[in-house]
Amino acid sequence: MVVDEKPLLTPASSVPLPGDAWVTLRLIEKSELPVIASLAETIWWHCYPPIIGAAQVHYMLGRGYALPVLSAAYRDGTIFSLLQVGPGSVGFSAWRVDGREGFIDKLYLLPAFHGRGLGRWLIDATCRQIAAAGIDVARLRVNRHNHAAIRAYQRTGFTITATDRLPIGAGFMMDDYLMRRAGLLGLGGNGRDQDGSLGS
Repeated sequence: MVVDEKPLLTPASSVPLPGDAWVTLRLIEKSELPVIASLAETIWWHCYPPIIGAAQVHYMLGRGYALPVLSAAYRDGTIFSLLQVGPGSVGFSAWRVDGREGFIDKLYLLPAFHGRGLGRWLIDATCRQIAAAGIDVARLRVNRHNHAAIRAYQRTGFTITATDRLPIGAGFMMDDYLMRRAGLLGLGGNGRDQDGSLGS
């Protein structure tokens, strides 16, 4: 359960978990992109084959998480952050400025850490990063059959604005809801990394 749902944006945002572990969302260096790729591999193969099939999982990991792809996104201004519990990395987010809005391109948590309030904290912490850049609106897209993720986003204030079927090559299609959350500037915060505390 989230105790502090609105942790301050400080140079390092942390939250105590049982056992004195701390949760931190921190910006990464380019050299840490392999950690993002490794987490994505684990999370996608656990969560997505029942939703989109193994062939599309394989295709989309190559399309979105190969190191040259991540490096190009990093170079072009995408903000990557790692969610850490103690010293271990358990999730990540990535967003970029898109006009006058922030587009959350990636936001994932290892399945072993679901059900602890960490997903909601990660969403809110990422929205605070966007707010710290002076941006009031966040957008994202989520697979229409990923019901757990849709519920998580709705609980944090995102609403469905449209559906979209986007061809992505090799005969595959992204079948998504487009979601939006406004009012980020009212969240407070004073930086782009976040610490906070979680309890049981």
